[in-house]
Amino acid sequence: MNRNIVFYLFGLLALGLIACSVPQIMVDENLQADTALYNVKGRQGWLVNQHLSFGDYRTGKVDRSWTKGYDIPFIIRFSGAKEKLSFTLQDAVGDKADVFCLGKLREQDLLIFHKYFDINIKAKDAFTGSVAIGERNSFDFYVTNLNQNNWFREAEGWIKGEDLTISIQPIKHLEGGKRMLDMQAPGFSFVRDGKTLGAVEVLNQGRIWIKNDLPGEEKLLLAGVASALLLRSELGAHNEHI
Repeated sequence: MNRNIVFYLFGLLALGLIACSVPQIMVDENLQADTALYNVKGRQGWLVNQHLSFGDYRTGKVDRSWTKGYDIPFIIRFSGAKEKLSFTLQDAVGDKADVFCLGKLREQDLLIFHKYFDINIKAKDAFTGSVAIGERNSFDFYVTNLNQNNWFREAEGWIKGEDLTISIQPIKHLEGGKRMLDMQAPGFSFVRDGKTLGAVEVLNQGRIWIKNDLPGEEKLLLAGVASALLLRSELGAHNEHI
């Protein structure tokens, strides 16, 4: 066989492998060292009796239609939201976080939501909820503009507790520096005081990064919010009346 043809065929094969490669997000350099990287299992496939697992973390069954009442002020405020999911996440030492997520808020809910979080009234696609760890500690979180074109209106969000505030920032680029052209961000990072504490990749099965030097409760909190972002497939619709 002509050598030029051989080189040509190898070139086509290489291009095919590149084209079929799985895209991955570009994470902060701070996460390259002293950070646990988890591959997620259970995100895709049949949603009946769905469970997520990654590293030493396991969720119970994901409930996508919870109706029980919970004594969490934030959840009570928006209990009329039409789309919901909840799950319990457990770590290696047996500590648990109860995670409650809300989407597709009603118009009257959005007015309360914007006042509660003091964000731009024009923000859309509110995905929000609470993470309850133990009997006393409850943290609220939200991300807005999840379904907007990330070139013009970026997603943004926060995790807030009594003595804790963590920014949820969209990751815009894939490994190699190429910017994702899709409407939705391919991942999110968790940032406090300019330091990236962790990240979640919402492509394919998903991956999660969490810094090893964080307290156990903060690790569980970030793992819970990251899991919520991975499970939000049923919460992707725009809010009503926007």
